[in-house]
Amino acid sequence: MSRVLTIAGREVSSLFFSPIAYIVLFLFLLWMGIVFLVWIFVPGRPIDIRQLIDFSRFALFFVVPLLTMSVFSDEYRSGRIEMLRTSPLTELDLLLGKFLGMMAFYLVLIATSLVYLALLMVYGRPDFGQVISSYLGMVLMGCMFVAVGLFFSACTKEQIVAALGSMLTLGILTILSMFSPLVPRDVSVFGRNIPVRPWMDYLSVGAHIGDFAKGTVALTNIVYFGGFTLLFLFWTYLLLESRKWR
Repeated sequence: MSRVLTIAGREVSSLFFSPIAYIVLFLFLLWMGIVFLVWIFVPGRPIDIRQLIDFSRFALFFVVPLLTMSVFSDEYRSGRIEMLRTSPLTELDLLLGKFLGMMAFYLVLIATSLVYLALLMVYGRPDFGQVISSYLGMVLMGCMFVAVGLFFSACTKEQIVAALGSMLTLGILTILSMFSPLVPRDVSVFGRNIPVRPWMDYLSVGAHIGDFAKGTVALTNIVYFGGFTLLFLFWTYLLLESRKWR
């Protein structure tokens, strides 16, 4: 476990010395500030944090890939991955260490949005049960987004390709529910009805983070984020193992 924490610490410290981390922080706060001023902090309108949390996914599917794009790509390009493989580290140690390091910075990222919560407390009375549920949803969503970013970073040496792959995948999952009303509920294939719209709604991030933003902590939503996180971490592990034998 100490090796995992050492890798995580190295990832966090390298991020804080990287300009991309501060660009990501700026972009995230800019987006959240716009959402806060336009949709939430409006005179005469009831204080509601739901939109702030729900709209956060549109910023995060863009900025998280910028954070994760170099995690493995840079190791491949610089050749450091070979040095790491000759050390006592296992592929699992490497993966978990980098995942925890990215998640530590992600927690700092979403913690910056607490400034908006402080303003809501000054001018209103937010529901703290809803706030806790919302931030729990953001943490679980972050686990999924970081796992997707790590997978694409492990796929290629090119950081831009890794970032674009992550953004495309997360972008589709983020906006999928917007297009579900445009498709039929069921599609008949070889005499069998396939529930297309319910599946699109379930695969969409918005349906699940929206429930957390309402103050609902449902097992199905935890399983959704946890399942995608474990799936992409497992795929990343398989990629790292396969590259070891090339």
